[in-house]
Amino acid sequence: MSEQDNKTMHILDTLAPDRCKLGLEATSRKKALQLVANEFSHSHPEINSFEILQALTEREQLGSTAIGNGIALPHARLESCKKPLALLITLQEGVDFFASDKENVDIIFALLVPEELDFRDLKGVDLVKAAFGNKTLCAQIRNAHNNEALFDIIESAFKEFSNKSKEETS
Repeated sequence: MSEQDNKTMHILDTLAPDRCKLGLEATSRKKALQLVANEFSHSHPEINSFEILQALTEREQLGSTAIGNGIALPHARLESCKKPLALLITLQEGVDFFASDKENVDIIFALLVPEELDFRDLKGVDLVKAAFGNKTLCAQIRNAHNNEALFDIIESAFKEFSNKSKEETS
């Protein structure tokens, strides 16, 4: 996939059912980021989980990616990542991500992009924060019954927010 193709990708295209997981266990922010790295590497073995963890940790050291209400949006650029990839996981118990609202994080939406891609070039990336700012959506995510339902919930939300965004700009 060329850089140009990456720039035309929509956030909806970055997520797949096999990268939506409910109720994983982590006891700290570091363990949660390790989970994220392992899940990405499991679905894309060409990307080394240690490399992912290192990039996510470096980004996290710049400032917490927690946005409040128990949500974190860790993200990183990687040379070995050839196309934007997203992952949505929920944790059995929330962990401290040093959020400004002091709430523990139990929903993680992680994003990896190729090193040369600016996150803002990914179409719909602005929908992520808007969608996760919706308390109803977060409640649906927390109450999802299985991984497939989790994927359906987030896919529907992104489509809905994308349509609202299009209506507001037209």
